[in-house]
Amino acid sequence: MKLKLYWSTKHKLIDVPFNKQFYEVTNLLQQLKKKGISSEVIDTDSLSDDALYTAYQSAVVPSVHQKFGIRRVFGTRRRSGCYFGREVPALLVYEEGEPYPGDVYPHEEGQVRVRTIYEFLQGEITRLLADFGANWPG
Repeated sequence: MKLKLYWSTKHKLIDVPFNKQFYEVTNLLQQLKKKGISSEVIDTDSLSDDALYTAYQSAVVPSVHQKFGIRRVFGTRRRSGCYFGREVPALLVYEEGEPYPGDVYPHEEGQVRVRTIYEFLQGEITRLLADFGANWPG
């Protein structure tokens, strides 16, 4: 598994449920990195608008396949992806050897359920501990 976090260090995060506990995410990424899960933090301030929109488009693929919503998470009805990686950070999850992400966080499941980046990473740590216990690498 490889994780790519798109995040702006200059833009202020908007106060929405999608960003809940985001400032704890970098610590969780470090914990996972120590255990062999690779991650990359991409400062979206260094990307062109076109490159950032291309990254957003790659996040659309898993949302369609898994039937969860990202349009209202990362933008508006008229401005699709306008908050992606800036006011709302984005985590793309790639399976080993796959060129396109298989999952994206945050996202909406149904009309009311929000899955945050923090929630996903915390769940991965819990899952790995359950699978490997004391034998967890690192």
